[in-house]
Amino acid sequence: MTTFRSGFTLWKMVRTARELTEDARVRERVDAVLDIMGGLGGTYGKGRPLVNALEDVAQEPILQGDFALAQRLQRVAAYAGGELFLDILEHHYDDEARQRGEEHMRRMAALGADRAVAALDVLCRDKPDASAADARDLFRGIAQSVDYLSLGDGEGGIRLSAKEARRLQEYGTWKWFSAACLGPPPPRPHG
Repeated sequence: MTTFRSGFTLWKMVRTARELTEDARVRERVDAVLDIMGGLGGTYGKGRPLVNALEDVAQEPILQGDFALAQRLQRVAAYAGGELFLDILEHHYDDEARQRGEEHMRRMAALGADRAVAALDVLCRDKPDASAADARDLFRGIAQSVDYLSLGDGEGGIRLSAKEARRLQEYGTWKWFSAACLGPPPPRPHG
């Protein structure tokens, strides 16, 4: 079953596509799409008629030799038809959304590197003679275990059920994984 999409973001992208051409025939066909969508604050009419209209209008710029506009309209049609995710569409045509996505990726990479260092610190503390092969095994185990992670329903943070913790123990990565993903271990009692 096809999941059709529409909304304000799609409407803005179609309106922007109209502004990118001076060709009267292309503008006329884009206006027909905007009429289907109902205009600003309208219902943004989704479904097969919208997708068909977008696919049709995408053909007109090809005849005019405007391949960039044709590709933009084809991607918009693919999004409306449920074949393309909004973040991919925004990556191509929304500078602010692309910058937000890149910032998110940078933060996730920094977080991942920080957690990897924490896991290696625990590995080296518990096994001072650890080799590069031990580190590779550790990270392979963590990679094989990620399907068992969830954010849980608590107040945030990663929560693991007993079954999930056993799965990590099976790979021999529980101690290092918990240090990497759950934070540093609690201080050891003295004595």
